Amino acid sequence: MIIVTGPQSTDDEVGAIAEAAGLLGGVPAYAAVLQWATATALYCLAGWEKCPVAVADVTIAESAGLPVHPFTT
Repeated sequence: MIIVTGPQSTDDEVGAIAEAAGLLGGVPAYAAVLQWATATALYCLAGWEKCPVAVADVTIAESAGLPVHPFTT
């Protein structure tokens, strides 16, 4: 399963994560609390490094050995 993260400070940013997750057939990181165990990859929207929640998502993914990819359109 693919998890998608990114900046989450505004409704538009949260919507962008949901949209990207839909395009990838994955789930938004903010809805994936119990699904990290079955994750196969994490995709990050631009600006993720400026959001503490997204940084935590990347840290979790890296510590679990998941591949972390930038999401580009």
